[in-house]
Amino acid sequence: MSEINYPRRKVFMAFFLCPLVLGFFAGIFKFVTLIAHLASNPRLLGEVRGAELLLMPVVAPLIAQVAFFLPFLGFALVVAWLKVNRSPRNCVVLSLVGGCLTTLWALLFITVVVRSVEGAQFSDYIIEMFMVFVASTATCWLAARFFLPE
Repeated sequence: MSEINYPRRKVFMAFFLCPLVLGFFAGIFKFVTLIAHLASNPRLLGEVRGAELLLMPVVAPLIAQVAFFLPFLGFALVVAWLKVNRSPRNCVVLSLVGGCLTTLWALLFITVVVRSVEGAQFSDYIIEMFMVFVASTATCWLAARFFLPE
């Protein structure tokens, strides 16, 4: 019998770099929306520096990776250690766990903001938290779908 080695390194890197991928798409989205906003309101043209605008697709992934370093390090280690294989059920479970993990981690940051800023409430961030959950769930599902072995 031949034993097939589990690609732990590939699986670990795929799940560990989920925030980087999501940050890249968020940076491009923010870049395009800022360009559209500047095109519709040219008075703001002096408010935005060109370097900030051009570096947004590069800096946003790095910030996302740094902000979610600890939870996704643990998540990727657990997935690689458990040797999870690709199945529809595993893809859905891993995507939901990744989405919940990201949402709970972002909730820690929002708790700091709500406690520090007078008049801020948790209800002010419901839409943003939902978008974080959906985007992270989609990213983790794609990582599970494309990088987990059969």
